[in-house]
Amino acid sequence: MPMKTHKVTIQQKNAVCMEFEARGLKTLVDEPLTSGGTNLGHTPVELLLGSLGSCLAITTFIFASMQGIPITDIRVEVEGDMNNDGLTGVDPSMPTGFQSIRYHFFVKSSAPEERIRQLVEFAEAKCPVGSTIRNSAAMSEVKLTMV
Repeated sequence: MPMKTHKVTIQQKNAVCMEFEARGLKTLVDEPLTSGGTNLGHTPVELLLGSLGSCLAITTFIFASMQGIPITDIRVEVEGDMNNDGLTGVDPSMPTGFQSIRYHFFVKSSAPEERIRQLVEFAEAKCPVGSTIRNSAAMSEVKLTMV
């Protein structure tokens, strides 16, 4: 299968509130009031954690369906640890972004726990968002157009 390019567009709505658009669907991305936002949407880092958890859950469910493993409910809780001192400049030596991320699966199924554990491990290895985070996708140089 050939490489497929995915594209999203981010448009400023006001201050730090942005509209995220992909495939005709729109979502607001914002910061809390305490960070100068309007609290109308999730923060970018919450979306990163949410993307990872959603991808893990979806990938697990898809592979369970393909393998005939019954899942009646799945939930993934994701946490990440970040020190904002690098971002704010308080400590320039501190890296920005998450230093660690962890997740916990909650699965309701009539299948044996060991089979679900194998399924989750397989799905974890195949999850595109998790793979991107683990393997650090190459990012190209910034392009800028003044409008």
